Amino acid sequence: MRLHASHSSPYVKITPYLLGLCCIITPYTYANDATDLSMFGEDLGIVLSATRLAQPKTEAPASITVIDSEMIKLSGAKNIADLFRLVPGMHVANYRGNRPVVGYQGVNSEYPQGVQLLIDGKSEYSPLFGGINWANLPLLLEDIERIEVIRGPNSTTFGSNAFQSVINITTTHSSQVNGTQIKSTLGERGYNRTLLKTAGHTDDLDFRVSLSHRDDEGYKNNFDDSRLDLLTARVDYKLGSKDTLQLNLGAINNLRQTANPDDPQDPTDPIRNQDESYYTLHGKWEHTVDSTQQFTTQLSYTVMDSKDKHTRTYDDNVLGPDVSITLDQTTTFDRWDFEFEHLLKPSDNTRLAWGLGLRSDRVTMPLWTGTDKQHDNSIQRLFGNLEWRATEQLIINTGALWEHSQIAGDNVSPRFAINYLLTPKHSVRMIASRTFRAPVLVEHNFDANINFQTGVDELVVPFLRSPEHTVEPETVNSFEVGYHGIYFANALSVDLKLFRNEYDDLIALEDRDIPNAITFNGFPYADAEIAFLDNYLNAQVNGYEIEINYRPNRQNLLHMGYSYNHVSRSADERVLESVPKDTFNLLAAHTFDNQLWSSIAYYYTGSMEHKISGNPQGPTRRLDLNAGKSFNVAADQQLDISVSLQLALDKNIDFLKQFNLDNRAYVEVSYNFK
Repeated sequence: MRLHASHSSPYVKITPYLLGLCCIITPYTYANDATDLSMFGEDLGIVLSATRLAQPKTEAPASITVIDSEMIKLSGAKNIADLFRLVPGMHVANYRGNRPVVGYQGVNSEYPQGVQLLIDGKSEYSPLFGGINWANLPLLLEDIERIEVIRGPNSTTFGSNAFQSVINITTTHSSQVNGTQIKSTLGERGYNRTLLKTAGHTDDLDFRVSLSHRDDEGYKNNFDDSRLDLLTARVDYKLGSKDTLQLNLGAINNLRQTANPDDPQDPTDPIRNQDESYYTLHGKWEHTVDSTQQFTTQLSYTVMDSKDKHTRTYDDNVLGPDVSITLDQTTTFDRWDFEFEHLLKPSDNTRLAWGLGLRSDRVTMPLWTGTDKQHDNSIQRLFGNLEWRATEQLIINTGALWEHSQIAGDNVSPRFAINYLLTPKHSVRMIASRTFRAPVLVEHNFDANINFQTGVDELVVPFLRSPEHTVEPETVNSFEVGYHGIYFANALSVDLKLFRNEYDDLIALEDRDIPNAITFNGFPYADAEIAFLDNYLNAQVNGYEIEINYRPNRQNLLHMGYSYNHVSRSADERVLESVPKDTFNLLAAHTFDNQLWSSIAYYYTGSMEHKISGNPQGPTRRLDLNAGKSFNVAADQQLDISVSLQLALDKNIDFLKQFNLDNRAYVEVSYNFK
């Protein structure tokens, strides 16, 4: 590894935040544990993310992909982002090798801002550039119980950042974890990961703790080494017959290498290390009154610190020799997030989920905002979703969310949906919604310069600005017609979706020629082309998706998904090229009687180009081969051994042209004992 940095253990740093939040924690729950659906049903086909009300897929007003722990194991995925290759319409890439990027239906940059992510009900959407920092999630693959992916806008339920899709991850309840697990994974090019996981139980309290360390030298012949230390913990406490408390803790330290892949000697983007720390603590309290009422409360605190400051000296024709440039790309943020929710059943044929949320974001980004001062944004929201069973066959879901933010003002996101049950296992749905995405703090405050100086001479070159007026929220009017059917005694499920998404006021960069923008020692020196961020773009994306799941028994699994997208309203090449025409995924697996299992996975994403990168990607084709076997060493001991091959079928381009997809092999050994 080429990484070098001195930093204290993240597990020591988390202590003040843990003690502070424990003093003020309020109870919360979000009814998203698959093991706790007593009020709203117990069928494994139940989903919760569409309306916050537990519903069978046939009755849910959304297209939903479910990824359970068995699929995670069989996929052979080595990071969380790779799991979403299993979702129709989603595309996964890597920015500079060590930073995963997950988008849906295109119209994305290297910070896909249309995907909302929740972990046990807590939003991980970044207040910096927006989107999800997949490299710094307080989550391990081994701790995931279930993932629900809403394939479509859902701001009505989860706020402005649920612009294109929602990923809702539920972690394993502590009571379901027994004993201790030690796992080691070795892979090509210096990949080395070690995991320690343990759990404890009393009559009313269960807890689990996971520790992980990973080294990775990344792509061959590139500058994308990384080292990650991660601590996660979950505590589940039963306060009584009607009350439960859940506490989640995460601490991360991520040291990763970065550089301009075109020119590692670029003084504005040289080879260097970014040292990132991320700490989070959140709690949930669920109070069940009776079979018709349930109250939930959430409170969380998150803090992130990324250190990236570097100075370079070189010769320049204007300022002469020994010209220095210092770029402070350090970024920090902290967030307080509170949410209250009330689920109730006013009558036999109606159910309601309503609530409110309060959020406070504080961000510091010297380079990108032109100041080391802190920028603040407060958000308040009210939401409600009503399910009305008009007849035995006809179900109507309506809802709306009002949100007020300090930088975007007032916005409303309504939804109306109809589900008609042809039979209890076959239904058609029609959905119409209007969704918005409020600008994040950095989009609102871009003011970036590069300062070259030697002695008393200073050359200031601006390169990025926000507009003179406020950047407006993005909007999308979404229309969907779908079908969900279950066949062969619940062994086969088929989901079809036809959609039209009308995007307006999309935020993008556009170059402007500004006279005398460059200054020398405070005086006008030269004109400059400056990138301005504004609501420049619009688009209409039409298409269809199909997802098939076949599980005839516990030994066999077949999962397949396909999506087709067509841009019919946009004259801007950035939009046209950012939408992959089609995506395809296939996962087939078989478990033998001797505890041996094998799987094959194939992923395809059509050609595309993210809006800002300027480099074409794809088409990308990948084939994964996985196999493993379990050994019962003793009565309470089990040994698992698996091998994985990730094979690029041709020379694909992964996000940036400098990073070619390549092949990797892994060997994994896990020892479990009580």
